[in-house]
Amino acid sequence: MTPASEDALRTEVHSTESVRCIVIIGFMGAGKSTVGALLAKAIGWDFVDLDTEIARREGIPVDRIIHTRGLPHFRRVESRVGQEVLGRRRLVAAMGGGWPAGPGHMDMLDAGTVSIWLQVGAATAVRRIADSSTPRPLLQVSDPLATAASLLGERRRHYGRGDIAVDTEDRFPDEVVGEILAQLSRSGHTPVPRGAERRKGRFE
Repeated sequence: MTPASEDALRTEVHSTESVRCIVIIGFMGAGKSTVGALLAKAIGWDFVDLDTEIARREGIPVDRIIHTRGLPHFRRVESRVGQEVLGRRRLVAAMGGGWPAGPGHMDMLDAGTVSIWLQVGAATAVRRIADSSTPRPLLQVSDPLATAASLLGERRRHYGRGDIAVDTEDRFPDEVVGEILAQLSRSGHTPVPRGAERRKGRFE
């Protein structure tokens, strides 16, 4: 960890009533779920993974929703559930990789929400996904790298609307959380990290 990251984890940042939700966005394989859960623990907020919440409500995993009910159905559910999640307070929410590109989705993020773009390249995303147990139907194709590069290119402008951007290449999740906390502190945002647990985990 860098000194700035260590300071961010040790120092209490005064909470502000104006910030009620932190949203993690980025391409699949960027580490949104891993980082989001660690960040929520660090600041004492709840955590929701949007795909996990959709799977809970639909009764089957996201990859099965897409295969059996179709991508358009999944996107409709994603939009509705995402809007409900964004209405909660003291919440860190990891959104699906395609969520920011949905019509009007980034416009849902009001002044009470801080959005964090976890940046990752297509090659790293494909490598992490290959090591993950979570199926990604959109990359179950003959050339996943080319498909990932194309999707990332299409979505980059939507991700770029995030308030904070953090590179995840060649970094551990706890390092990424440390930088997020440091950036939140410098920008005058959000709550109190109280002794976050640090570990050398993997991105999934």
